[in-house]
Amino acid sequence: MSNTPEEENRSQVGPLGLFLRGLAMGAADVVPGVSGGTIAFITGIYAQFINALRSLSPAFLLRLATGRFGDAKIAFKAIHWQVLVPVGAGVVLTVLLLSKTILGLMDDRPGATYALFFGLILASAWLPFKRMRQPSLLHFGIALITAVGAWLVVGLQPDGIQVRVLDGQGIQKESPVTVFYGGKIRQIADLNAIRAARDTHAQKGSAIAVFDPKGVLKRNAVTLHEQDRVFSDKVALKTWIETKPDLLVLGEHRVPAGLIFLYGLIAISAMVLPGLSGSFLLLFLGVYHSVFTAIHQCKDHVLTLVGKAPNPVTALNAGSPMADFIFLGMFGLGVLAGLVTFSRVVALLFEKAHDATMAGLTGLMIGALHLPGAQVVTAVDQGFTGWTVVSIVALVGATVVLGLNALDNRRSDT
Repeated sequence: MSNTPEEENRSQVGPLGLFLRGLAMGAADVVPGVSGGTIAFITGIYAQFINALRSLSPAFLLRLATGRFGDAKIAFKAIHWQVLVPVGAGVVLTVLLLSKTILGLMDDRPGATYALFFGLILASAWLPFKRMRQPSLLHFGIALITAVGAWLVVGLQPDGIQVRVLDGQGIQKESPVTVFYGGKIRQIADLNAIRAARDTHAQKGSAIAVFDPKGVLKRNAVTLHEQDRVFSDKVALKTWIETKPDLLVLGEHRVPAGLIFLYGLIAISAMVLPGLSGSFLLLFLGVYHSVFTAIHQCKDHVLTLVGKAPNPVTALNAGSPMADFIFLGMFGLGVLAGLVTFSRVVALLFEKAHDATMAGLTGLMIGALHLPGAQVVTAVDQGFTGWTVVSIVALVGATVVLGLNALDNRRSDT
């Protein structure tokens, strides 16, 4: 980084300003390719935010657990709640409001959406590189090795969805059943995964029911059995579900609780590290959809508890409320652990290995272009969009990041 937090911290921002900046940070963290930490840096609260994170300490809990209530009260008051609460409220509100929209765009407009991500990430890769103080051949080597490693790791991600039988949907394999997957079909490989799960958990040759609003299967002339059902309309799917057919319900696979805790800890690094996007890391790790889907399913569970009638399709896709809350809770614990620890790690990295850290970030983002790039090519090949559209959208994404960087430069010069 070109400036230290102390140099940037020219003034303390009040609660309303912190809340508004939290809204912007949350919006950035939902979109793969834009960093909430970058927004904090540009809008002038980076030092205030980092100092608030550093004030988080397990000392409060340790003193409370040992019965030292007076000391615990002192430790609790030492936490910068006046910063953490408004910023956190803004971030959480924006995530709840925007994440479902982003997920919908990834399903309904994959070409344009991933092209936007490509442009955002490509332009963002320049930011840590330009913040290097004394770049050398060693740093170029670090960037190259990291880029190749990231490219290969992204390439190992499975083709198509990975599915699981949703909790509470056990069934005897000998029983006739329709295997239902309520998520949107994004590519032909998704159907292959559903068929493989059908052959494992139900009678081979059992009927399959899927939701394909974009006509992926029809466009690619996929052969289906006579008893299979492909719905392209939400109303028709809802009407069919309300007839209460005998179903084996599938949902997207989730990583184990311990691993999602680790992913939460990693992803939150974007909140304290300018130039790195938390949502990009989740996308890179293959859990972006499952995390944000869990957020909205937990929200739906809460609304159901207070009396709202659930959509029957949503209710089937949600599976077990307890499983959703545990999954999201473990992710949240990872986020909390990351907030407590990573602000200190960031300070140490910038102090001891500033340019090497920036080189690694540059390589990571360049290698990660493999993911959105592959999705754009697939979307164009399958007729979702054309090269002209994706090129324009990618340029828009890059322009957004470069525009934010220009604001950063103006602020640094004032």
